[in-house]
Order: sequence, then structure tokens, then C-alpha cells
Amino acid sequence: MVVATESVSRGHQARSEGNFAVAREHYAEAATVYREQKDMLAYAHTIRHIADIYQEESNLIEAKPLYEEALELYRSSLATKLLDLANAVRPYALLNEKLGNLHLAKILWEEASHLYRSLRIDAGVSECGAHIARLADQSPESNTLGRISL
Repeated sequence: MVVATESVSRGHQARSEGNFAVAREHYAEAATVYREQKDMLAYAHTIRHIADIYQEESNLIEAKPLYEEALELYRSSLATKLLDLANAVRPYALLNEKLGNLHLAKILWEEASHLYRSLRIDAGVSECGAHIARLADQSPESNTLGRISL
């Protein structure tokens, strides 16, 4: 019988060694167990790690539905820890930024910033702020080339 925590640990180790395919296998094994046990928050956490790996490999299409499922599960549970939610919103914002969904990315970065601020995680707030500022610079409203001065 597979012990999910052992599979997560093996997945973490393989990921830290850069062996992404093996890491995904271990995380997927754990996700299956968590889903069967109806431990949906652990399942969400695990599939978020799989999505992170896909994103590291620039496989954004595979990552997207996993982030969306993890966020749906986190948002539907009163037991969700704010840090887990923030750590799922953040990479989903990054993914949407990479995909060119800039409006959605900005909304997600603002949500992540709010969550990190409430947790007093300054590094997270700073990262989110940098992305929000960069997105603001890319918005049509910030383009002054077409304006006429009188």
C-alpha cells in the first residue's frame, strides 16, 4: 500500500534534484491516495506541486487545469490555510501572466498580495507588487505615445 506522505517526500526529493518526471510520478501517486481518502486539501496541495513542476518545465497547458482544480478545492473549504491559498494563487497568477491573460493575472497578483500581507510575508508582498507594477506598465492606459499635449 502506498503511503501518501512518503510519496510526497520522494516527489520533493526528486524535484530538488531536477528529476521532474520522477517527481511528478511520486506526487501523482500521493494525489491518488489523497483523493481516495477524500482528503481534498492534501489532494489540492499535491496537485498544486504537480502544476508547479509543469510550469517549471514551461508546460503551461498541463499546469493550468491543475492550478484551477487546486484553487477550487481551497476556495470551497473553510479549513483552507491562507498560506496554502496564497501559494496556489501566486503561481496561477504567474501562469496567466505567461499566457498573456494580463487582466486575470493582475487580479490574481492583487489577491496573492492581500493574502501575503495578511500573513505578514513581506517577500510575497514585494514579489506581488513588482508583478502588479509591471502589468500596470503594460496596460494600454499607461501608454502615453498617442497623447497630444496642448
